[in-house]
Amino acid sequence: MIRLTNGFINRRQVNYKGSEIVQKIKSGDEPAFEGLYSFFYPKLAYFSNQYLMDSEAANSVVQDVFTELWEHRQNLQDDTNLQAWLFTVTKNKSLKQISKERSKQRYDDYLRTRELDINYKSLSGFDTSNFVFEELQQKVDEALSKLSLPVRTVFEKSRYEDKKNREIADELGISIKTVEAHISKALQHLRKELKEYLPLLYILFFLK
Repeated sequence: MIRLTNGFINRRQVNYKGSEIVQKIKSGDEPAFEGLYSFFYPKLAYFSNQYLMDSEAANSVVQDVFTELWEHRQNLQDDTNLQAWLFTVTKNKSLKQISKERSKQRYDDYLRTRELDINYKSLSGFDTSNFVFEELQQKVDEALSKLSLPVRTVFEKSRYEDKKNREIADELGISIKTVEAHISKALQHLRKELKEYLPLLYILFFLK
C-alpha cells in the first residue's frame, strides 16, 4: 500500500473524467492513484462529515475507502465509474460508522441519538448509483456546451484536470484574474442550469 497524505502531492495531471484513470489504477500507477486521492479526498471527506458530524471520523472513513480501492484495484471493471464507486463506498462506510456511533450513545442522550437517526436515514436515501453520476455528467456536459470555448476550457482544466489557476493561466497565456472570472462564470451557469442536482453538484464541482 502506498503512503497517503492529506497534504500537497506532486503529481502529473490526470483527467478524472473517463476510463483512462481506471486503467492506470488497475495497472498500479502510483502517481495516478495519488492524483485521484488528492482530487477526491476533500470532496469525499466533506460528504462523509455532513452525516457523521465528526471530521476525524470522516477522514478515517475516506482513508479506508482509498485503502480498499488500492488493495482491490484488480477487481475494478474497465467501465467502472470511479466517482460513483468512491461515493458509494464512502456512503456505506459512513453508514456503518453512524450505526457504530448510535450503539455507543447513552440512553439519556436523546438528542444526539435522534440526530444520528436522522442522518442515517438521510444518507441511506442519497443515491450514489452509476446512473445518477452518469446522468449528472451528461447534464453538466450539456450545460457547459452552452458556454464559450474559453470559459469551458478553463473550467475543464480546473475541475477535470485539477490544475491550479496559475497553471491554467500560464498554459493558456491569460491572466489569473481571467481564469478566476471564467471559473466563476461557469459555476454560476451550472448552479442556474442544474438546480435540482445542487447537493451533489456542489460536492463535485464547487469544492476545490
